[in-house]
Amino acid sequence: MHARIVIVDDRSTNLRIYAQFVAMMGPNFTSVCFQSASKALEWLETETADLLIVDYRMPEMTGADFIRRFRSRPDGHATPAIIITARQDREVRIAALDAGATDFLQSPVTDKEFRERAILLIAQHRKRVELENRPTNSSPSSGSGTRSIGAGKSMLEQIIDTTPILINATDRNGKILFINSYQSALLGQDMDSLVGKSIADVFEPHLAQREERRNAIIVDGAQSIPNYEEVYHSDGVQLTFHCNKSPLHNKDGQVIGVLTSAVDITARKFAEEHRAHLALHDMLTGLPNRALLAENMRQTIEECAASNSKAALLLVDLDRFKVINDTRGHQAGDMLLRQVAERINGALDSNEIAARIGGDEFAVIIRNIESPDDVSHKCLSLLGQIGKPYSIGDSDQLIGASIGIALIPDDSDSADELLRLADLAMYEAKTSGRNRHCFFSPKLNQIAQFNAGVEADLRSALENDEFVLEYQPIVDATTSELTGLEALLRWQHPQRGRLMPSDFMRVANDSGLIGRIGSWVIGTACRQIAEFREQGIELPHIAVNVSPRQFQSNNMCDEILAETRKYDIQPGQLVVEITEELLLDQSQALMDQLHALRNSGIELSIDDFGTGYSSLQYLRDLPANRLKIDQTFISRIESSSVDRAIISTIAHLAHALDMRVVAEGVETETQHMLLRAAGCDELQGYLFGRALSVGQLYDRIVPGKGSQKRQLK
Repeated sequence: MHARIVIVDDRSTNLRIYAQFVAMMGPNFTSVCFQSASKALEWLETETADLLIVDYRMPEMTGADFIRRFRSRPDGHATPAIIITARQDREVRIAALDAGATDFLQSPVTDKEFRERAILLIAQHRKRVELENRPTNSSPSSGSGTRSIGAGKSMLEQIIDTTPILINATDRNGKILFINSYQSALLGQDMDSLVGKSIADVFEPHLAQREERRNAIIVDGAQSIPNYEEVYHSDGVQLTFHCNKSPLHNKDGQVIGVLTSAVDITARKFAEEHRAHLALHDMLTGLPNRALLAENMRQTIEECAASNSKAALLLVDLDRFKVINDTRGHQAGDMLLRQVAERINGALDSNEIAARIGGDEFAVIIRNIESPDDVSHKCLSLLGQIGKPYSIGDSDQLIGASIGIALIPDDSDSADELLRLADLAMYEAKTSGRNRHCFFSPKLNQIAQFNAGVEADLRSALENDEFVLEYQPIVDATTSELTGLEALLRWQHPQRGRLMPSDFMRVANDSGLIGRIGSWVIGTACRQIAEFREQGIELPHIAVNVSPRQFQSNNMCDEILAETRKYDIQPGQLVVEITEELLLDQSQALMDQLHALRNSGIELSIDDFGTGYSSLQYLRDLPANRLKIDQTFISRIESSSVDRAIISTIAHLAHALDMRVVAEGVETETQHMLLRAAGCDELQGYLFGRALSVGQLYDRIVPGKGSQKRQLK
């Protein structure tokens, strides 16, 4: 039999792809394509389809609206319909189910899953049509009939035969007394040939055994068995029925057999199962979600307690996934996540469970472990699989992962606590270099508790004005004259004293407080430039560090420009220093922010150059006009000819790109001489002065006027 598939999608590219998928299914399948949903509905008024493939998001109407309109027609209830959606929204799928969708496909769709779903639904649809159009001219052997009308059949027999319900009656020994045409068509046999046969000879073995057990209960106890479900197979198609069994009595009230009736609920069953699946599974990857993970963890903890066994919870977080998502787009990111999920799932044994619990975060439960070495081996296997190249679009993509491990029950027997401890271990794996695994230890918990205290203190510091800026001189490499200053953040902690950024910046980043702290630094630097100006002092340019986390905010540029306008900062007075880590994010939004800053007269400097993600492309594309060589190269310049060559090459390249070169961490005269010879324009380090408070800076610039510096804050 030939099958016709109607495809509705407003994008012509998708129509061509899906039509090609249909052509690949063989000559017995053809497609009819529509870019307009309304034209498709109009066509379906006079034509029939064996399957509908409908995109969810269309300009005229949603896929759910299309299905709802089609189902409202007298002949529109039976045709299966697949909704294609790129959205990971449960409400979208539930709306489509409510409208009458039969199945879903997640875009982008592969030809394999398209073919498998289409063939299954068409087969089920054809079987239902076959059962509904079954011949009813055979007369069942049912004993005496009622008043006959037409072709020798009683009215009751005609009703039973034309009703799309499975009906049969068996005697006390399981032999068929009566069977209607619907069930005989399901079994693929003639009604008359089935009467007198045992159900063991008619049904497949497992189904026959279940039927015999149920029938025995009814015959022995004269009790009904209502509302149970049973699965029938017909011509390779699986159908689910809602069944009822009741005693069959003779005229004296004796139980002489069993009456069975059943209604096909395959479509309803799918909808129910799909709703349950949506509640417990991640829509993008198909893996269990956080809710199902919690249930599996509860079961695992109980099993460990009952059998005195051990298990482990692994938290797997992809390294730098955000960069891939931002630079290559969310569709590429989704494709990568699906492939990662497949690899994680494929690397697990049958008693191990994977779940997706966040954007790029997965969890794995490993049961029945003998020692931590078992877990380490599993982690190495996972990292190896995740680290292989991925085919995303037309190019390959590499990514790593960091894994944190909490042992059950050694570390905890609480699901929530195990997740917290595994998260601490995962974070430690990231800070230790990424692409590795780390077991939880009590020390990590101590660090976490300490960091929680630091975060609370940081919030108080912002409220109580405990931060101060100090300024380290930047000098001309040739004349040693002051050419600039770098603003350095210090924290006057009420108990711990003066703290450097290394004491609290990691917590500031992790807690999200870096945004507020960074705003304070920019505002304070601009204000102090203005205060010096009020004293008649024009400071050289001030360099301020801005973290990558701050640039994730779309209003970072606007915030900086607002402060420069507020304090009338002139072009060239403020330099924004960015680290090479920021350069991984080559999104258009970031580039727009950087260009806006440069166009407003704010200079840009690449900080710590040479230690991170240096690239000639970055130097070419970024609107930076300063480059600061990291002090790791400077510290070795006296003993390493290689480092001298690197510094000289960097300086030459920067000058070719019209950038000034700053060397930081200069501590000796020999370093000074070598850096000047290598072509560095400006120098910074203890040789030329340590960081100065505002008062000390005033004394250096205007010696002997200590009474005026008190007006500076």
